[in-house]
Amino acid sequence: MSNKVQKKERYEALDILRGLTMVIMALDHARDFFALDFVLSSPTNLEVTNLEVFLTRWITHFAAPTFIFLAGIGLFFASGRRTKSQLATLAITRGIWLIFLELTFVGFFWCFSNDFIYEPKIAVLFAIGLAMIAMGGIIYLPKYLIAVLAAFLILGHNMFDSVDPYLFGDYAWIWNILHEPGTFAVGDVEFRVVYPIMPWIGVMALGYLFGPVTKMARETRKKIFFIVGLSFFITAFALRWGNIYGDAELWAMQPTLDYTIMSFLNFTKYPPSMIYLLFLIGCAMIIMGMLDRPLGRWANPLKTFGQVPFFFYILHIPILHAAGVALALYTFGDASWLLQAPLGENPIGYSYGGYELLPTYVAWISVVVILYFPSRWFANLKATRKDWWLSYF
Repeated sequence: MSNKVQKKERYEALDILRGLTMVIMALDHARDFFALDFVLSSPTNLEVTNLEVFLTRWITHFAAPTFIFLAGIGLFFASGRRTKSQLATLAITRGIWLIFLELTFVGFFWCFSNDFIYEPKIAVLFAIGLAMIAMGGIIYLPKYLIAVLAAFLILGHNMFDSVDPYLFGDYAWIWNILHEPGTFAVGDVEFRVVYPIMPWIGVMALGYLFGPVTKMARETRKKIFFIVGLSFFITAFALRWGNIYGDAELWAMQPTLDYTIMSFLNFTKYPPSMIYLLFLIGCAMIIMGMLDRPLGRWANPLKTFGQVPFFFYILHIPILHAAGVALALYTFGDASWLLQAPLGENPIGYSYGGYELLPTYVAWISVVVILYFPSRWFANLKATRKDWWLSYF
């Protein structure tokens, strides 16, 4: 039987938004490998940061909630040609695959050291993987119960902010994985939880619920995404303005306008606060509605990245890391802080001549350009073949 298949029509706005998300994410990872001092370690700490550094970090907050929301929509797309059982199997096996990669290849790419074996990071791929596994069961629920669950996990998880993991004794690690970042040991291995999964399951479930909207007439779906997105944005803005609920990190007026803006926008990401999620998912919905029209050739690179986001993700980390190590060795003769898990802070006195953001932006633009043609090749491969393994990349 031939592996060739007919190219199917895609919902291009989703691909373009997902591609934009990957490009924005790459900026944050370029900062991880090319930034020094507070640009790397404290970009949102108002005591040491500035507006340029703050916004370089803050804009990348858009990536995680948008990508996981779109992953939920993608799961709905996959349901159109599968039974519930087949969809659940796909979600669970994809989840296991992502967790495996986080703890093996991706873990190594982040540190270029065997340290990752003893200090593995439970980060975004691990969280997406666990959310996928959870969705393997959630898809069997009636739609209204999925909606209730998504609302509770997104809107209600901040009610548990004051719960101390140590209240659970030997099972504190479960609360770390669900809600509270932290570390826990299994023998000689110390797991570092960066992305607690409770709210992310809600975000993926929300995306799954919005999947059918993408099948509606263009003007109808644009209106729905705009109205819902705007309502999310306004709700988040109002709650944030009043310091009412939804983020443990309150904002306050500062001596200057720049710092007041930074204080207001300094949402909690770990775990993602309700305000963080509503604000950014709201923005994503509005943008998706704006992108849902003929856009011309300028959008083709974003569409390409959006068709193969995992391929882009896997490759961009080692490329950025290797380039970051090379620049540090060339400039300082030392890259020790980039060869450990977790990545460390550079030694005191190291500087890129006062232009600390310049290497980050040059590296970011470069890796996007470098990966365009490989991504286009892989997107064409996925569009013309039906090999089973392509569903996992």
